Amino acid sequence: MKRKKKLLFIILIVVLMCSIVFLIGRSFGFFKYIKKGETVNVITINGIETEILNPENDALNLENAYPMTDREGLALTPFEFRMTNTSNRSLSYSIQIEMDDEKLDACTLEDGTKCPELSPTYLKYVYKKNDGTYTEPRNLASNSNIIASGVITEKETITSSIILWIDEKAGNEIMNHYFYGKIVITGALNTSSNYQEAILNGADPVLTNNLIPVQIAEDGTVTKANTNLEWYSYEKKNWANAVVLKDEGITYQNGETIPEDNIESYFVWIPKYSYQLWDLGNYDSLTSMESKEQTIHIKFGLMNTSDSNTGECTTPGVAGSSGSCQVGDYMTHPAFLAFDSNGLWVGKFETGYDGATSTSGAQVNSSDSSKIIIKPNVYSWRSLTVGNMFSASYNYIRSDESHMMKNTEWGAVAYLQHSQYGSAASVRINNNSNFITGYAGTTEPTLGYNSGISVEGNRVELTSLGVDGTYTVNYLNTLSNVASTTGNKSGIYDMSGGTGEYVMGYTTGASTIGGNSGITTLYPDFFINSSWEKYYDEYSSNINTDYHNRILGDATGEMGPFGTQVDPDSTTRYKSSWYGDYTYFVYSSNPWFIRGSDWRHGTDAGDFAFAYHTGTTDVYTSFRVVLAPTK
Repeated sequence: MKRKKKLLFIILIVVLMCSIVFLIGRSFGFFKYIKKGETVNVITINGIETEILNPENDALNLENAYPMTDREGLALTPFEFRMTNTSNRSLSYSIQIEMDDEKLDACTLEDGTKCPELSPTYLKYVYKKNDGTYTEPRNLASNSNIIASGVITEKETITSSIILWIDEKAGNEIMNHYFYGKIVITGALNTSSNYQEAILNGADPVLTNNLIPVQIAEDGTVTKANTNLEWYSYEKKNWANAVVLKDEGITYQNGETIPEDNIESYFVWIPKYSYQLWDLGNYDSLTSMESKEQTIHIKFGLMNTSDSNTGECTTPGVAGSSGSCQVGDYMTHPAFLAFDSNGLWVGKFETGYDGATSTSGAQVNSSDSSKIIIKPNVYSWRSLTVGNMFSASYNYIRSDESHMMKNTEWGAVAYLQHSQYGSAASVRINNNSNFITGYAGTTEPTLGYNSGISVEGNRVELTSLGVDGTYTVNYLNTLSNVASTTGNKSGIYDMSGGTGEYVMGYTTGASTIGGNSGITTLYPDFFINSSWEKYYDEYSSNINTDYHNRILGDATGEMGPFGTQVDPDSTTRYKSSWYGDYTYFVYSSNPWFIRGSDWRHGTDAGDFAFAYHTGTTDVYTSFRVVLAPTK
């Protein structure tokens, strides 16, 4: 039975305090009580002007308020204010709602006793910046009462809208409790890597000494990013990029071009997020396919979703489990739970083999991490075992938690790509049959696998490094942007075609432990010692249609229903309802996942494609490197 709503009297006096704290240690503050109907003057503090836009509304004063549903809360009129940076410097800021202890101490009840405090754990809010969309309802007590943060650049104006209400879960214990609130805006002179995008809610890029923040022009020119300014914007589908230098002794100034010959590897930041479940992936057989593609709804932030929050669920993270999750819930993507980081740096391209001057020269079964390069227009490193792939990736940059990409991490990229923050379309295939990174087909394939023969509907083409063909174009050609996860140069490439990519996704239903990967030869305790568990995703499937054995978020089982189609080579293959991508689950004889498919597969290839292999060497298979540094 729905709880009867209890009226309570809450006095919320809103105090606006803007405090800009500079590195030299000086601080400036201003307090003003906002009363209903009062005209609030523009407040100017060290170049920041703050104006209350609807003081007559008094929307944050909750008098005679009662617990309400999120839907009822969202129907309330927002409290709105505007910040304008009139200075010539960039400033980082955060917005908090805090208890005004001084006012609470002065409050007494009719019997003379002190007013009891209403904890912020009983309050919920949403926040909107400018003309964007409101955040999902959150508990005020989460994230230290910080409701938004970011950077306000010189001359920029930001309008903020806040709605605050009492959570419907509040019980009779809050009767006659009081909340005196104040909005606090704090900030600092933005002199280093302080740019933050408000919609990321703290999941901004983590930069280390190894990673140089960059911006990439549409002609491919790489420049050192000025991190005081907006050097990325997921709201605008411009993902953050960084590079690892070959010669780390060279220092580049903001805006200075970094020559390609001094770049060893490119990485792209995937911020921590939760996504809204649209399908629980409970498929265990082939039925019939139908088009199921849709925008995947993403919410960035560092807080993990919980069963105790309305509209959320705790991430199961276990193969075959749905936990308490239901369609419509937001769930923290499992790729972000293994490492204590704000997100992941993902290799922008398939991993190449440094020094290879031919496609055969990149076929080396070795674990030599010094040969790793992650660049456009290089030959993909192929024909090595999963064990050697893992070892090379693991030893690449240990200080930044380098590792071979996991199956769930592939899923995190695929889901972000198909959200409003990515291209949200079919990723164009890399159809270069010479296994060169960063290429794109000039047309969208209309046919599936055709044994690598270039035919109308499934064009493939061999070229030299960096050279355009008739049917395939290289990374520097802007026509290749359709192969990017963002549709522009800031995204990730080679997620469709090129080579298939082994990922660290393994089934314990394997006939032989580790399959033919050789990983237990390199690391004998790999499947025994729990310290290795964060480096791979574990499944328990036994047949190649065990789609229900998915891990929610890995971009496998959720792409159902699954069926079959006949390809031009007259072979019937398993496909999904998302773009008809190739879909075979891992099982006993082939316990390792491969993602993306290779250049032969046409419409079968894509960032939602998945297949199986034994873990041994394969000329059509490469891998990708991921970094997970912490602050």
